[in-house]
Parts: sequence; C-alpha cells; structure tokens
Amino acid sequence: MAPTIKDIAQALGITHSTVSRALNGREGVSPKLRQSILETAEELGYTPNAIARGLVNRQSKTIAFIVPDFANPFFVEIARAVNSTASARGFKTILCDTQWSHQEELKQIKMMSENRVDGIIIKSFGEDDSYLVNLGLPVVKLNPTADPGLSSIDIDNHAGAFAATEYLIQCGYEQIAYIGSLLDPQTLQGRIDGYRQALRAHGRLYDPRLVALGEYSLESGSRCYQDLLATGIPFDAVVCENDMIALGVYTSALHDQREIPAQFGLIGFDDIFIAGLPMTQLTTIAQPKFQIGESAANLLIDLIVDPVQTKNQSIILNPELVVRSTTRKLVK
Repeated sequence: MAPTIKDIAQALGITHSTVSRALNGREGVSPKLRQSILETAEELGYTPNAIARGLVNRQSKTIAFIVPDFANPFFVEIARAVNSTASARGFKTILCDTQWSHQEELKQIKMMSENRVDGIIIKSFGEDDSYLVNLGLPVVKLNPTADPGLSSIDIDNHAGAFAATEYLIQCGYEQIAYIGSLLDPQTLQGRIDGYRQALRAHGRLYDPRLVALGEYSLESGSRCYQDLLATGIPFDAVVCENDMIALGVYTSALHDQREIPAQFGLIGFDDIFIAGLPMTQLTTIAQPKFQIGESAANLLIDLIVDPVQTKNQSIILNPELVVRSTTRKLVK
C-alpha cells in the first residue's frame, strides 16, 4: 500500500496537519521541521494524490486548449507552446478540435466544464462571447473580444494584410486579388480591411470581383483560384488569408504554367513550417506562434492561481513579413 500523510506523521510523531502544511508549502512550519518532513516523505516513497489535492484546492491543475482545426500546422505549433508552458507550471493540457463547428465547440466546452478544467484557451468564432463569460471559468481567447470578462491574445491582422498587399505593390505586381475564408469572420474582417486600405493608399482600386472566399484549406485555395480565373479579370498576385490557402493557390498556378514569381506573386499568412521548406519557400506574414501560445498559457494560469491580483487583458502582437521565393521585385 502506498504511504500516506498519516504514515509520515506517525514516523515523525507530529500531527497530520503539520505534514500537510509542509508538503503544500504553507506557513506555520519551521524550516528545520519542513526539511525533516520532506526527507521522510522521500524515504517512505510518498507521492501526493493529485486528484485528492485538487479536491482540497478546488483545482484540477488542468487546462483545455480548444481550436478549430489541428490539421492546420498553425494550431499545432501554438499547442506545443501552450503545453510546454503549462507543464512547466505544473498544469496538464487537454487538446480539443472543433472542426470549425460552433455546435462542436459548445459540446467541447460543456465536456471540459463537466471534467472540471481550471480554465480554457480557445479560438472561437461566435459573435457573442456571453456563453464564454457565463462558464464561470477563466478564459483566454485567441481572437479579439469586447467583453471585459474575458482575456484575449491576437495579432494585428489589419497591419499584417496591409504589409502583404503593400509589398506586392512595391514589387510591381499590377492586379492583386485576395483569397480568404468566411469561417472566421473576425480574422477575415481585419485582414481584408488591411488589403483594401493598402490598395487605396497606393492609388489602386478595390474590385470585389477579385475577392474569393472559401475555407482554410489547400483544396479551397485551389478552388478559389479557379473561381478568380473564371471571372475573366486578369490578376498577377494574390494575398491569401493563411498559408494553407496559399499552398493550394501555389499548386494551381504551377499547374497553369504561371511562372512564380516572375509572372505571378503569392503571399500567405501564418508562416507554418511548410512555408519555409526548400521546395516551397512561400513569402508570408509570420505570426509569433510560440509567443501566442506561451502568453496565452501564462495569462490563463495567472488568472487561475491568483484571480484577485491578475486582471483580464487584451494583448495584440505584431506580425512580420517574411520574404521568400514566391515574390520578387519586377523589372519594368
């Protein structure tokens, strides 16, 4: 039978409560006695029961990370940062994939709440955040929120799309299209506004016929590219809302024998690891993925551990243009 606090107390001739205070780092135990208790616990092979301790502290030491699509490397890279940061602070992470379904998101949230997670990091896409506030748990969103009862971490989507569009204009591309997705309205709004503003800032006209919207996937990127071709309006560059879309466009453009980047420029968004591979070399807008995951985990755990001193925050991080081989300065 595994040793208990009672066994440690009996071995030292002290009370159970004294042993408990020492093992949990509480005050009321002298340094000498605390050291003796810890040494005795180690000698006896005592291992604290995490479940029982959680019941006492009303914490499960577990957080949930809920995102729409783990098939996208972007979310996988953030998940690694969340998991490593949480683990370093003594928390476990449960990963959940909602498959871009709001109903599945609600199902996952309900399941996590019933399993007593201490908090949730979520990439949600509901327009009303009240359902997250009403959970009674600390929540950090990976997209903006106007609700003071929630924290959020995101990047400046407008600035990222503006930089991508402006760079294509500076390279000398004439007609720049945009391919995005309706799955995440907040992200779409910020990025397409940045695209439109960059066009206006450089005296270019915005043509809604050069905007195609689908999903965040290779297949959708390819399909939207074909839809743009079907309009009959010439275009020689595309800003894509994420790298997966851009890779689909890349494949279709090569199939059409368009020379990249001499005849056709392409910029993605996220800088997933595939974008930097030698055979891809996609110009993209890099999101600080590790920083997003690390900041989200630390903020959530601070809210869990010290809810009195920790305040909700809205953090906006800066994206960065990474120039690779799918764009180049054109000679006029």
